[in-house]
Amino acid sequence: MRSAANPDTGGIIGVEAFDTAYGAGFQAEDESPHAVECELVEDAGAFEAHRPPAGHRPHRLAFVDGTMRTEARLNHTSTEGDVSTGLAGSWAAGAVLVTEDAPARFDRVAIGRTAIFTGRHTVPLPDRRDGWRWEPYTVDGADIEAARQQLQRLMRDAESDIAEHLCTNGWLTVLDGPLHGIRHRRGLPVLGYVKTHHRRMLAHEHWTAVPRLAVRERSGLFAMGDDLYGCYLRVGDPGPWAGPWAGIARIEMPAGIGLAAAAEAADRAAGWLPDFASALHRDARAPVNLTPIAGLERHLHHLQGDSRLALRAVREAVLQRNREGRSE
Repeated sequence: MRSAANPDTGGIIGVEAFDTAYGAGFQAEDESPHAVECELVEDAGAFEAHRPPAGHRPHRLAFVDGTMRTEARLNHTSTEGDVSTGLAGSWAAGAVLVTEDAPARFDRVAIGRTAIFTGRHTVPLPDRRDGWRWEPYTVDGADIEAARQQLQRLMRDAESDIAEHLCTNGWLTVLDGPLHGIRHRRGLPVLGYVKTHHRRMLAHEHWTAVPRLAVRERSGLFAMGDDLYGCYLRVGDPGPWAGPWAGIARIEMPAGIGLAAAAEAADRAAGWLPDFASALHRDARAPVNLTPIAGLERHLHHLQGDSRLALRAVREAVLQRNREGRSE
């Protein structure tokens, strides 16, 4: 049965081929209460497209990313009958190092498993003899979303540690995602690469101009509070079926490097980042998911192991703990 509502025959429909678990490339609502109107700090506050000339990529370039997975939902009933919820999950983080004189290689990979419960109750799971081990954590409240956020925090902390190490050792580092843990470090050669746009960040007239950027064009810089500069960059052509925001990423830089250095870094990034844009026949999230990051994600997922085996290990650990608890 067709809806009786008046159809909207205008506007543009875009198609995204990847699973919804990755999140849509564009999720912002124009009138969202979370919208923040950052001030443009280039071009006298007007919106202009910058098209720097193509440049050579850095000699020592690192891409840093992480993955996380919820492997089982858990609940715990105390001896007093109180019930708390939680999850068992895994996270992984690492880097891809790219140089001109050697093949790209993975580096500084870290993996962890954890059991996180709500309600301020740490509930350890016993280690399994076949190598499965979960680090116990607890979070406030009763919402399992708080446990998922803790899992994400563990992944992001590992990403930040890896990025800071590589930066301090002379690698220009692209961190897949916002510059959460390293935004206050001045002068580090690091770029945040944000593929999903959760909220409107510019005044309406500037925000609606962003999709008009051509491939390799960037917007002017805008101030994201006192500690970050950002700009939008179209890294590739997503195809005629995509929405206007497809293929656009937000680049972040620490404000501590200064406005002039940030503008220069943004120009350089616009010159070489699109060279790493993924191809549609290889990656459903192309072109905005950069090829080194896509390869790193596949590697990290592989190292996290089979999700079915992880679930079986959790079940066996829970059975063991419950048997031990009844025997005491």
